[in-house]
Amino acid sequence: MTNVRIPVYYDYASSLSYIAKRVMEQLDGQLAIELLWKGVNIARRHQGWKNGEMIGDEAKGKIVRISRETGVPLRIPAKWLDSAHALEVAEFAKDRDLFAAYHEAVFVAAFEDEQDIGELSVLLGVAEQVGLPEAELEQSLQSGELTKRVRATEQEAARFGIVGYPTFLLGEFPLIGIQPAETMRLLIQRYVDKAREQVGH
Repeated sequence: MTNVRIPVYYDYASSLSYIAKRVMEQLDGQLAIELLWKGVNIARRHQGWKNGEMIGDEAKGKIVRISRETGVPLRIPAKWLDSAHALEVAEFAKDRDLFAAYHEAVFVAAFEDEQDIGELSVLLGVAEQVGLPEAELEQSLQSGELTKRVRATEQEAARFGIVGYPTFLLGEFPLIGIQPAETMRLLIQRYVDKAREQVGH
């Protein structure tokens, strides 16, 4: 039986997207699903987000609370990260079957190693680490094609009314944010069962 595909709208600048990745890893092999990670630049979609500004106590408090609830530790960046190039490189990595390795490496750089993934030199180091060709990558970044692809995903997110990151799109139901692993397992399993029922009719 084929896996049910679930789009996940995320941003590398989002601490909760990092937590979501780790929570879903805890459920690896327990659900018949394939996650389709779709990058969205929060800064472009939400005017309140200011790249480079210090993260306030209220926002930090929310991240700490969710980190505790899910049991996923992380290092919260001091400032809001600029993820524009990181998301574009993800598209480049998808074309070369290196998305999974890159996806992991960027999240580790941002939320474990406290690196500024908005710095192109940092990002190129991450890309090189997973085997992406640097000269070709720089050329693709300059061409603007990768930006167009990320913007197309952002338009798709807007059509579905996605307003939070991460958002798991369970059919027409947007599951915003991240819950502890067992809660996520139950919610997604319920959706998978319904999706299978509909296919069976």
